[in-house]
Amino acid sequence: MTSVTDPAGAPEDGGTGHRWSRAVSIAAVPVTVASYEPASDPGRMTTRQLGHLLFITTHAGPRRFTRGLREIARGTRQAEGFVVVAVMGATGAVVQQDGRTAEVPAGAVSLWYTETPHVVDYPDGVDVRVCLIPRRSFGVRDEQLERVTATAADAGGPVAALVKHSLLALAETAEDCPPLVAGRLACNFADLVATLVTEQAARDAPAAEDSRHTRLWEIRAYVDRHLKDPELGPQTIAAAHRISVRSLHKLFEGEGTTVSRLIQRRRLQASAEDLSREDGGDSTVAGVAQRWGFTDPAHFSRLFRASYGISPSRWRDTRGGTEPSEPRDTRGRVSR
Repeated sequence: MTSVTDPAGAPEDGGTGHRWSRAVSIAAVPVTVASYEPASDPGRMTTRQLGHLLFITTHAGPRRFTRGLREIARGTRQAEGFVVVAVMGATGAVVQQDGRTAEVPAGAVSLWYTETPHVVDYPDGVDVRVCLIPRRSFGVRDEQLERVTATAADAGGPVAALVKHSLLALAETAEDCPPLVAGRLACNFADLVATLVTEQAARDAPAAEDSRHTRLWEIRAYVDRHLKDPELGPQTIAAAHRISVRSLHKLFEGEGTTVSRLIQRRRLQASAEDLSREDGGDSTVAGVAQRWGFTDPAHFSRLFRASYGISPSRWRDTRGGTEPSEPRDTRGRVSR
């Protein structure tokens, strides 16, 4: 679904900045927008939904977007925060968050998190494409995310280049993606951004932790290869890597998750991908759950709803949220 917003068409009750604040708050999350004077370009936003992701293309004159504690408090009714990955167009931006200030040049990639105060300033005009990824379905640790917010990723690096080109393409063509693949594309793109965050965070990690991170990578790769095994757990993983269960748990201290939660999250992601591409007759929800190591369908349904906000059956029936079966608001969410 595509939605084009023209803030200039909003009521004249507070100037350009107020109209933009209202427009962005409705389309994404509450913010305060300040316009540089004179604000000669009214600008516009285009939003496109792809599965559980929201892509926004924005063109406007010079603007400053602020999301402080007041704006965050206004969004407490939202179920979650979002990780924002942005590709700058012809103009750059200055991003402030987590005590850092980064000058992000034109063409570069940057990230920020909606639940921590931040400022994104576009002194030469807004030309940006962003993707909002729900934090709860984004597989990186808080500590990793905090290391890369308000930084500029080298768009020439292989992972950053893939993120950039994918985001630019999806921001223009999301609504053209066939329903059977849209949900899978959304999951794959979110995983690609998570890979970029992991890569960028590792560059700043202390050298003494290199061996620990290498072992963690090996364990995570092992988990991904054995997700379908219902016996996969701390004991089997520790045995396969010739370490004690206690040592395995110690490796994950400070990771923001446990071994069991890692397995659960990866199984849910794999299940979500399968459900979004099923044609509705080849596999039941219970069958997909069993395929990815869940032995209790009811427990799987509760976990899935907690992670993705809808039941696995509705996720399947709407192809990862790309085919609304109920009235939806301007952001593509089911109207309650």
